[in-house]
Amino acid sequence: MVTPRHRGRGLGRAVKLHMAARAAGRYPALRRIATTVADENTPMRTVNESLGYRRERGTAYFQRKL
Repeated sequence: MVTPRHRGRGLGRAVKLHMAARAAGRYPALRRIATTVADENTPMRTVNESLGYRRERGTAYFQRKL
């Protein structure tokens, strides 16, 4: 998570690239990574798409007050 005042500087992209590289180094047989992002988070969806992720399905969250 990037705090609001630091958004738009490429930090989320840098973290995703670093984590993918670490995972690939640790698990050489790794061929696929899945991630989640809220549909309304357009900036992170754009980052994901630029890194080669493709939309697989939408997600719905349900909440009920008790």
